Amino acid sequence: MTTMQPISKVFDREPHPHRVKFSLVTNASAKDAVRLATVLPHWVRVFGGRLEEICVLVDGRPAEGRIGRLHAVGNNLDAVTEQLDRFAAQDSRLRWRLLDYARLPEVSRTWWTVGEPVRCQDGSPVFAFASALLEARGRFILRADCDMLFREDGWLEEGIRLLTSGTADMVAPPRLGNSPSRVSSRAMLVDWENFAPRFLPMRAAQLDWPRRIHRRFQGRPGWRGFEDSLLELARSGRAKFTVLPQKLGASMHVVRVADFSEPRMERVVAQWEQATIPAHQLEYGWDYLPSAWDYSGPTAQLLAEPAATL
Repeated sequence: MTTMQPISKVFDREPHPHRVKFSLVTNASAKDAVRLATVLPHWVRVFGGRLEEICVLVDGRPAEGRIGRLHAVGNNLDAVTEQLDRFAAQDSRLRWRLLDYARLPEVSRTWWTVGEPVRCQDGSPVFAFASALLEARGRFILRADCDMLFREDGWLEEGIRLLTSGTADMVAPPRLGNSPSRVSSRAMLVDWENFAPRFLPMRAAQLDWPRRIHRRFQGRPGWRGFEDSLLELARSGRAKFTVLPQKLGASMHVVRVADFSEPRMERVVAQWEQATIPAHQLEYGWDYLPSAWDYSGPTAQLLAEPAATL
């Protein structure tokens, strides 16, 4: 059984009275117990009293397509739900439920002008991501994958300022290194009171006709990813998107489930929260690079330079 990291006393800290709280929404599947055991306490340590709630929407169905093949082992839905129940017993701000596929028509009418996409052509979720954003009760919503680590040194306040002033419609937290500046569903902050009435329903991104026909013969969907629909919204000029600068913090994507089971992960998270990042990780960018955090073994000589501090 996966053991959740101890809950820090920082959970109880209150936000500045003039700082706005926000909802954090994420998705999980049957393979994510080990991720949740690390990431949920980390998020609460980082955001503390700024969190109005954490909403976790759990997809009980097995993943499909390329994503399903990548994560064909390690599924344990009971471990995920037990993990969430334990966390909710310690922090009442956590809400979770199973994804209800009966709501597909309703969610699709809210989000999309045409179609009822469940997954995109590689098996990544569309319906689950769209549903999670509808779960939030707060005005400001941070949608994040359940494998994201954050440093918050002012980006949250700046993001809310940009959203409320109309300077931006979608804001991404700072990203490590020279990471791509395109829209990503890994981590995105929106002002739902402004975003939903202005942009929903929108066009769901699809592959071009030849590839859609090809995938139809293969029994695969022709939809593109959830973030591709948001990317088209930004590229069309209808919505303004920005990535906040690294001086305000950082975010990092821990790609593999197995990385959360490694003994070093507890040290990585602690060091990350102390804002001390190995230089090679900064150079590598947004995705977690395990060897950059390994101070023993064959990679040690590559890490002779001092770690960088954000």
